[in-house]
Amino acid sequence: MRITGLLLVCAVLVSCRSNIKTNPDAVAALVEEGKTPLARKPALSVESIQTDLSVTPEPYRVGPGDLLRVAVVGRPEFSVATKDGELVGYRVQGNGKIYLPMVGPVNAAGKTVAQIAKYLNHAVGEYVKKPQVTVEVASFQSQKFFVLGQVKKPSVMAADGTTTLLEALGNAGGVSPTGDVDGAYVIRSGKLLPVSLGDILLRGDTSRNVVMRKGDLVYVPDKADWKVYVLGEVVRPGIVPMGDRGLNLADAVAEVGGIDKLHADRRVIRIFRGGWQNPRAFTLSTQDVYEFGASIELRPGDRVVVAPRGLANWSRATTLMLPFLQTAVTAGTVAAAVSK
Repeated sequence: MRITGLLLVCAVLVSCRSNIKTNPDAVAALVEEGKTPLARKPALSVESIQTDLSVTPEPYRVGPGDLLRVAVVGRPEFSVATKDGELVGYRVQGNGKIYLPMVGPVNAAGKTVAQIAKYLNHAVGEYVKKPQVTVEVASFQSQKFFVLGQVKKPSVMAADGTTTLLEALGNAGGVSPTGDVDGAYVIRSGKLLPVSLGDILLRGDTSRNVVMRKGDLVYVPDKADWKVYVLGEVVRPGIVPMGDRGLNLADAVAEVGGIDKLHADRRVIRIFRGGWQNPRAFTLSTQDVYEFGASIELRPGDRVVVAPRGLANWSRATTLMLPFLQTAVTAGTVAAAVSK
């Protein structure tokens, strides 16, 4: 059933030649769209450098779920560290408080460990002469950030106030070979930080090796997302990577060995742009490709289809295209394309 549907999609792409006329405005439209720079990152506003690009660690502020270890010199009843080999301590409750023997509830959420220790020195001082109190976070649980995409170990990590972007990537196992480093980004509070992982990892600029904060998202996209399909009557139908600088139509056709002069219909070269369900189609000729191909910038996911000469060659064209369409078309998109 799936193969039959894919064959029908091939028919939509390369058949019905008698109903297709070269659109004289297609070249102009494609050239105009190509003037818009490719966006390798989300279309989000850029956050202020002054407020959000600090590379200096800030004091960690305790939150609900964190586990605190409190020690009072000479008073073991306050000092809970381990029990039966397991880490224990004082858990910050949902109301932001911890509960200590004799001292009772202590507001901890939103405070640094230094502020909590100062308060406890005063509170414990009612029972102990000149107490020495230390507080540290035994387990960071209240604040998380995310490292996702093409890293070896996508992770949810504790935003402990000291972990930098480089450390986060290291903890995630580093960027995978398929990762697009220059296309990677950091989102904070719904805004895109002006941080380039390419500059940090490839060019050694650590001036923006930011400290990760609660809710931050580090995302490394897949290089494979930047590709186009050149199919139909070309010498080597296939998938062409776009590279860091984009890809024009002339170069894409050259990458697959050029147009098959024996089997191609020189009047019908179609570029399908957009989703597989509702793509926009631009119809060109071989002459258009030769004259204007270097000025037509392709977009990720474009399908360039060179139609066969005569409907008798339709089965040959589908044989060439089918392996590539199978990697991109789902049963749902097949149904949508065929029902139109």
